[in-house]
Parts: sequence; structure tokens; C-alpha cells
Amino acid sequence: MQPSNSASRTFLPRAQSPLQNWRRIGYGRSPTADSSDSSDGSNTWSGLEVVRQQNTTEYPVSGYMGTTASFQRQVANEFSRALSRAQKAAAKDDPELAVGWCRYAASLAWGANPGFFYSHELEQLLAEIGREYLGTPSAQVPPVAPPRRFLHVMSSAFETGGSTPAISRWIDTCAQHAPSELHSILISMQNNAPVPACLCSAVRSTGGQIIELPSGLSWLQMAAEMRSRSWEFDIIVLHIYPNDPLPNLAYFDRPRPVLFFRHSGHAFNLGLDVAQVYAELDPVGCEMSAQFCAKEARTVMLPLPLIDEGQTPCDKKDARKKLGLPVDALIALTVGWPYKFTPMAGYNFAEVVQSLCEANSRVHIVAVGLSESKPFPGLGQSTGGRFLPVGVVEDRQILGLYYRAADIYLDAYPCGSGTAVLDAALQGLPVQRLFNPDQCILWCDYPALDSVMRGATTQDEFVAELLEWLEWPEKRRLELGSRFRNAVLQDHCGASWKSKWLDPALDTLMLSGRDSIASHPNYRREDYFGFPGLGKAWREVDWPAGMFIAGAIHSTDHIPRPIRISGVFRAIKPAFFSTSGDGMRRERLHMFGLLVASLMPNQIRNAMRWMWRAIFKNP
Repeated sequence: MQPSNSASRTFLPRAQSPLQNWRRIGYGRSPTADSSDSSDGSNTWSGLEVVRQQNTTEYPVSGYMGTTASFQRQVANEFSRALSRAQKAAAKDDPELAVGWCRYAASLAWGANPGFFYSHELEQLLAEIGREYLGTPSAQVPPVAPPRRFLHVMSSAFETGGSTPAISRWIDTCAQHAPSELHSILISMQNNAPVPACLCSAVRSTGGQIIELPSGLSWLQMAAEMRSRSWEFDIIVLHIYPNDPLPNLAYFDRPRPVLFFRHSGHAFNLGLDVAQVYAELDPVGCEMSAQFCAKEARTVMLPLPLIDEGQTPCDKKDARKKLGLPVDALIALTVGWPYKFTPMAGYNFAEVVQSLCEANSRVHIVAVGLSESKPFPGLGQSTGGRFLPVGVVEDRQILGLYYRAADIYLDAYPCGSGTAVLDAALQGLPVQRLFNPDQCILWCDYPALDSVMRGATTQDEFVAELLEWLEWPEKRRLELGSRFRNAVLQDHCGASWKSKWLDPALDTLMLSGRDSIASHPNYRREDYFGFPGLGKAWREVDWPAGMFIAGAIHSTDHIPRPIRISGVFRAIKPAFFSTSGDGMRRERLHMFGLLVASLMPNQIRNAMRWMWRAIFKNP
């Protein structure tokens, strides 16, 4: 039986790239970037002036923050202030405070995108600090080809999230198909938290080691330790958080070839100036690097690695009984963090759930990662209990049961969840994705999945295709799921992934390097254009109006006391004298209190928390 038109909707070559599409639909002008004087007297590109000057259309972002373009300007101005304070601290010979301001600036830009994705000024300041306090540049060591010793650098590692399994799968694949290689992992800010077992097992299989930097070190001490531990390796692979300043400090002179595996390529990142090659997960990421990052680096595509453990015989009834799910229902599964389901630009997951449940009385939607209270309180009741948020599932065996119990898979909506959707396809489930033309860097633009079917472009299309799949005989759904599985096997698994993607990426890294950006006095970015649609970025921005500085400082760790004090003074006016009329006075005071409490010892902080609960009758 031939699939219907919707099921056979294949990915067609784009007449225009996604970034060109943004220009076409008006999601950014193309102003010329002004040059600014860096501390070394050279002309370097700065995206800050562009964001301040661009005349963009106003787009709503959230109920609290107003409009995207105005919020972007606020964030860009605060980023500029933080960068200026970092430069002053460095000039006053206070490197730790300077790095703290850089960390805060990057955290702010990561959490609420200011309209740019890279700051050469910020990264060069960190490089200057590293050069001054960590010693003279090292002698350049010729690249070792083929490389044998790999150091994977992480900020921290947790059981949940996409980066940890990606690294373990990468190393497991190399252990099987390149047994002579040695892979080690350096984790800079684990802070005595247990390292996930999958990483330990993967590293042991290659003869490598887990290197944890001690907690309690200063920024420069951590950078010095990271630098010294890197000498014995041939290649450094960065898997860092976007706000991690340590690689810029430690690898200011690129003592070893650096490959940056950009799992957050859609967000602002540090670490771009130290990498010779950016490895992007998808075509949109490659275009993002070409448009918005250091032009000196080369860009390659390196899809997420997966491990094919084979398909467990699909006994849906048994899986559903173990999970307490209705045996005869039609089950749609979705997996993702709550912020990925935040409604935007007319796309609303709660409406999708309501439409599915109203159209088919047998449909049940199981949501892993969501809770009954967040982000859609009351949705389960309004659907008669057929929306089932089950919270975070860390046990891989239990998560496997959910995959086996499902009939179809819904990607996180409207912000895609890359690892989860690939896992679902590898399990042989038909996967439905959203291609959101207003936010196309936030969807899973994977060629393997696109080769089977492109994502839906509207909410109505998204729902209609799901309902059609649910009406099919199970055999037909299995056939579509098999097509997704075979495509993922070719691009993401085993020897095929290594030979098709990883080996060419390493070959690119081994090519003769180019001069540093700093050695080009006329280096400029002429092709920058802003993205008002990115003001909300990829995280939930639910801070009350005017309080984003307090929220950013409070939620960022390793922030020195002077920065927190500065945030308190800047938060006094919006906390106590706001005239926005948004009905958020209590929330503003709460956030102000949290920031003040972060300056206090734990005992006083706990006392303030109890006082707040007593005053406002919080449980």
C-alpha cells in the first residue's frame, strides 16, 4: 500500500537557505556592522552597536517582558555594560572580577538572546587575561595525523540532557570502530557531583580517564589546570556550556587543535575564537556559523551520534501494562524539557493536545519531561485525563518502555528536541516535527529525517497528519517508522556515522591552520543582520518587566560579590518603583529578595525565605 501524500511528503531542496528565508519574511534587516576599537588598537567587529541601532519590528515574546525587539535592546545594553566593566576590571589588574563580568555577560546572552551570537571583543579580553596570567604562548606542535589521543572538555555532566549521551555515544562508537584511539574527558565544574556512569564506562573502554578539576578553585586556577592537563593529547574537543569562559582562558594560543562540537549552535556561545573547526549538528547550524561566528574557523556538519542497540520486540501491551497506560489506546509520545513547549508565534502545544483529544476519543498523549503543574496546569483535567505528563524519566529502561508503548512520536513543540526525536526515530516510531518558519533555528533540521518527511509548517498541518497516522492500520505506521529508522542508521550510527561525518571533520581539523583573528587588523563582519525573533531565545524568559538583570545575576553561578551588589542597585528602581502596571509587583519584589539573599550566608538566606513564606502565606 502506498503512503498518502502527507506521509510521503519528502524534503525538497530549498530554493533559499533558512537564513535567506529570514531576510525574506522580515525577521531581520541587514545593517552594516560598525567597527569598534579593541584594547589592542585593531578594528574588530562588534554586534552591540548593530543591535542598538537596528530599527526592527516589534514581536511579542512573553506576558511579562513586552516585545522582542525592545527586550533585545535591553539585553544588548546590559551585555555592553558588563563587557565594559570587565575591561575596566582587567585594566585595574583584577582578572578574577573581569572573568566574572565576562561570565555574567555570556550567561545573559545565552539565556535571553540579545540579537547576536558571538562577541569577538569578549573572547579577546579573555584571551588577553589568559596570555598575561597563564604564561607565554606555547610552541606550536605539528598536528598528529591520524590523531590518537582525544580530550573531550565539558563544563559539567548530568544524567539528563543531550550533551552527556552524545559524548558517551561518540566515544563508544570510536571504541568499537577505532580501537587504537584513547578518549579522555575533562570536566571543569562538576563540583563533586557524581559523573554519569555512561561517561565513565565509555572512557574506560578506550583506556582513557575522567579528569575532574577540584572545586573551590578560582577562574585562573581552573584555566591553568585545564591547560596543563591538555598537553598530553592530540586533539581537544569542546562540549562546553555557552557561558563557559575557561577554554578562552586556557587555550588562548591554541596549544592543540580544537574542534568545537556546537550542541548549542542556536544560542550565543563563548569558545569560538579558540576553535579551528566548528562541528554543527545540522545545515541551519552550519549557516549560523558562517553568518555569525568567527570567519576564520572552518565549519563542518557532524550530526549527533547514536548507538543502535537493536529494536526490542515491540510488545506494546506488555510495555503499557508495566507503565499503567491503557492497553487499547492510541498513544502519542513526546519528550522534552518544559521550556521547549513554551507557546510562541501562534504555536501552542496545549491546543495541539486539545485538538487531538477532541478529534479521536482513543488518543492519549504521554509527555516525558513535563509535570502536571508546568507548563500546562489543568490540561490533563480538561482532556479527561488523556494528557499524561509523567515528569523527568532518568531510568533508560523505563524510558525505553515509553517508546515501545507509543504508536507515534511528537517532537517537542514548538522548539524541537534533537536527541529525543532521533531516539524515537531509531526506535522505529513515525516522528512528527514542526518547521516553524518564524524560528527555524529551533527546529530539528536533520537531513536523515528530512529525507523521509519534512516537518509540518502550520499547527493545523501538524495536527492533521498526526490524526491521519493514528487512523492507519498499525502495519502502515510501522512501515513509516521503519523508513525513519533506516535513515537515522545511515547518518547517525556506528561505522557509517564515523566514516561519513567524523573522519572528514577530523581531516578538516588537521589541515594547516590559519593566522589568528587578532593578527588581521581589518577584520570585520559585513554580513550581520539582527533577529528580533530571537529575543526569547531558547529558554523560558518569565522574569517580570525590568527585572531581567536581577534574574540573570541570581541564576548564574560563580558570580563575584561586586557583580551581585551592582545588580542589587540596578534592580531597586524596577522592584520598588515600577509603573509598568503589569500586576507583577509581588514577583519583582520576590526576585529582588532572591538577589539580595544571594549575598548573604546560607543561614540568613534561609531565614529570609521563611519570612517571605510567612508574609505571603506560601507553602
